[in-house]
Amino acid sequence: MHPLPDPLPACPQTSTCGALDPGAVEHFAKRLEGCAFQLSKVDRVATAHAELDALAAAAKGYVTIQNLDFNRTAQAGVTAGTADRLKNHDYFGFRWNAGDMATTDWYPQGVTGNEDAGQAGRMLLVTWYDHNETALEKGVRVSVVDLRSSPITYRHILLVEPNGNSFGPVLTGGGGSLHAGGMVWFGDYLYVADTGNGFRVFDLSKIIEVKNTDDTERIGVSGGRVDAFGYRYIAGQIARYRMTSDSCNIRFSFAGLDRVSNPPLIVSGEYRVDEPGGRLARWPLSADGWLKELSDGSVRAVDAFVGGQTRMQGGLTRGDEIYISSSSQAGSLGRLYRTKVGQESKITAWVYGAEDLYLEGSTDRIWTAAEHPNARDVVSIPRLGP
Repeated sequence: MHPLPDPLPACPQTSTCGALDPGAVEHFAKRLEGCAFQLSKVDRVATAHAELDALAAAAKGYVTIQNLDFNRTAQAGVTAGTADRLKNHDYFGFRWNAGDMATTDWYPQGVTGNEDAGQAGRMLLVTWYDHNETALEKGVRVSVVDLRSSPITYRHILLVEPNGNSFGPVLTGGGGSLHAGGMVWFGDYLYVADTGNGFRVFDLSKIIEVKNTDDTERIGVSGGRVDAFGYRYIAGQIARYRMTSDSCNIRFSFAGLDRVSNPPLIVSGEYRVDEPGGRLARWPLSADGWLKELSDGSVRAVDAFVGGQTRMQGGLTRGDEIYISSSSQAGSLGRLYRTKVGQESKITAWVYGAEDLYLEGSTDRIWTAAEHPNARDVVSIPRLGP
């Protein structure tokens, strides 16, 4: 384990936020002052739980994530392009069924698994955001994948936001579907990246089976019906973490977990296209599953980094080791970078359309879910150190 001081040391006098974006050098990570980045919890937990209890009573009740009806079958193996790209690695993966591989209505993004959560089984969770720009905004769905089954099976569940006596899709303040570029499953809670703000938190111990699945255009409670765009299961948002007014601005493009550090840390990071100044921040978790608060109720990043890579799509750490998933840096293909502060990054071949990262500790394998239609491999390779 890599222990962090408890309590965290006091912050020095905060410098200007502009100083937190020093001249980045590609392929070299730099350490930053974590104190500049702060979140506060928008706490609706008690209210949201009461709303979810009422919704469960109006629907078919709660179901555990292990007991979902896994109704879709994955295709064994990966696409030819990924097999060729990873030919020098002991890769393992699968493809979605034909409809999910080809759809342009939904795009996969974030990935996490039961080992992040400390839960039984061998599961992956993958977020998809609604990409259909001409239809009703449906928000975010999550594929729950049972890796133990043969063949591999999975089920989509819809993430929702309870609002009094009903619920709606998970949207941004502008009314579009949340991008959900990364997520971490920790305990009962699913932390989903909210790009311009922080994290949304969903309770996976309160998954609801809805009543009606015959109408893909209806959502909420109305006229005795409980609909979720045709989805059978929903998981509800119970809280948010948003940047405080005095926090330096940082984007939450993806999220990963560091279970080696003590306490465990959520790693957030920001996507930038053509320059390597994207930053990562690490947020401490408490044993109860929530981010660790200071006496004033705020959550402070324990540290932060300039990633030193362009097009960062995913990231996680393992103590002082940093792993970054980047897209489109080798022609149309991705790269997986392994690095430490002050050390030039090492490069591993990675897949076309690579996104978020998940480290499955028991197998010591790093997973990603590729996003592009007909190239949507969900794939892992053994972790190599920096």
